[in-house]
Amino acid sequence: MNAYGLYFFSLALQSVISPLLAIWLWVRASQQPGMKALALFCVGIGLWATGQLAINLGDARTSELGKILVNTGPVNAVFFLHFVLRFLGRLRPASIIAWYAVALLVVLGINIFDMGSLLPWLEFKRYYIFPVWGWIPGIFVSGLSTWAYLLLLMAWPAAAPKKRGQILAACLAGVWGSLSTLMFLNASFGIAIFPYSVILLPFYAVLLVLGILRYDMMVVNLWANRFLAWLALSVLTVAIAGLVLSLVAQTGFSPLAALPLWQLWLLGTAMLLIMLILERPVRSFMEKLVFPGAHLEAAVLSNWRMQLESATNWEELGAVASALLETHLRQSMPVLLFHAGAPDSSTAEQTCVICYRQQAQSAHAEWHYELRHWEGATPSVQRVGAVFGALLAAAAGRLDQLLRYAEQEKQRLQQAHLTELGGLAATVAHELRNPLNIISMAAVSCSADVRIDIREQIERADHLIQDLLSYSGEVRLNCQPVDMAELIDNIMAQLRPTAMANGVQISSDIEENLHGHVDRMRTEQILNNLLSNALAMLRGRADARIHIEACTDKQILRLRICDNGPGIPVEQKADLFQAFKSRRPGGTGLGLAIVRRLVEAHGGGVALITCPGWNCCFEFYLPTSP
Repeated sequence: MNAYGLYFFSLALQSVISPLLAIWLWVRASQQPGMKALALFCVGIGLWATGQLAINLGDARTSELGKILVNTGPVNAVFFLHFVLRFLGRLRPASIIAWYAVALLVVLGINIFDMGSLLPWLEFKRYYIFPVWGWIPGIFVSGLSTWAYLLLLMAWPAAAPKKRGQILAACLAGVWGSLSTLMFLNASFGIAIFPYSVILLPFYAVLLVLGILRYDMMVVNLWANRFLAWLALSVLTVAIAGLVLSLVAQTGFSPLAALPLWQLWLLGTAMLLIMLILERPVRSFMEKLVFPGAHLEAAVLSNWRMQLESATNWEELGAVASALLETHLRQSMPVLLFHAGAPDSSTAEQTCVICYRQQAQSAHAEWHYELRHWEGATPSVQRVGAVFGALLAAAAGRLDQLLRYAEQEKQRLQQAHLTELGGLAATVAHELRNPLNIISMAAVSCSADVRIDIREQIERADHLIQDLLSYSGEVRLNCQPVDMAELIDNIMAQLRPTAMANGVQISSDIEENLHGHVDRMRTEQILNNLLSNALAMLRGRADARIHIEACTDKQILRLRICDNGPGIPVEQKADLFQAFKSRRPGGTGLGLAIVRRLVEAHGGGVALITCPGWNCCFEFYLPTSP
């Protein structure tokens, strides 16, 4: 095959590879940013190669059709710009639509004004040659492509390590593509040198797609590994065949046609044996090149185990695990931890490692791992993932157990503290109530104003004693089915006179037939504490409103109490439910601490949340069944 045959073979190969890459990108990688635009760009490269073949090998009519295909270059340049902008997250729909419109106008101008001629050149029957004024579309294509690569280079310093690798790969592929098509312009420049560089063009689209996706899709690395292994093997086989034939020719066996059949069979068998011998080491070398970190050593395993077991919380474990695996495989590899069973297939669409607890409510639940979207990895890389996953699951189980023990110890110490505090509170209450009664009786002889002030202070002290006893005492629950709508209506009816006197409007949104399995008295105490806090914070404010919501959500009873008061100061949010950490006007500092203790005694939880339209919103949940 001479240079012309190799030239046409390269164009034919490009016209087949590019559409296949485009289809694969559209189907398999469309979730990656910019991949659909990159697929269209690959289609454009294929059309350009097909057009060149039609110009050189077709009749006059086919050549004109090929010329039209080659003239679509400006639109293809916009496809590449579209991909770059989408990849970098800088795409503006109006702007890219404008560029497409300009490119279509340029293509229309090329075809109307015929900015190029099909003329004989060297041994080509027809070759696309541009006159001086026909360089306008070339300047458009070159300028747009250069701008796209400049955008990539400018984004490189601030990009994450993975994206840096993708940007570098795209730029190197761009250099390859530019060098491949450079000698295509020899005829237009009057340089009578064969366009050898075009022979390298089929690798351009492959290198571009590989460079962009090898960090996100392991199947790309798998096919790259296979392609490089067989390419290297083919080159070695051809070189060895040439050497063998050269040696055979020197020993008098140059006319191969005259060789006996057994000798040809022996030569072919020897070459096949050499190929089989070289296949494994070549594949191993290419695997190390494409999949770095596919092999494990004892030191690596020891380091993994030590680093994973040193984590003290779930966030740290996830970060350490991801960093270890990314360092070993040299590509991005998120690690996701789940405490409530295996997530569904829609949870993670990228290649990752998932570690999950099989039974969320069990104290002895086992941890498992899953290598998600690793189907394209080689067996050795999957083995690395399996070993790492087993170590991660063991570390997660150990951390889970340690955190459970720590929580149990914390609850034990808290209970011991509350028991001690309860005894102290009972003693203080007994010792304080007698002096308070004496003060109350002695105030009878005072004036009316003084008696009112004394009575208010005595009631406040008694309220503090009651809150202290309630907070520190043992919580005993008598849980039974309760009509929550009726309970909430009763509390609202009790508080409505006070609310109206202070200009506060109370509204509610209660689900019908709402029932909970709760202690009625304790639940009333929870609601009274939260509503009293809201009323106190709204006193004297214009358009003061309180809203109560109650509904069932996944077999639990969820209640919200929101108000449009001043809200909770940022510095108080961290310790909001701790005793004496926050205090409303006239409060004791124990209301929210009591709320949390009563809610948790029911097996529920309480939190300050953000609700649109409200400055303060407390949400708590209680069981709906035993």
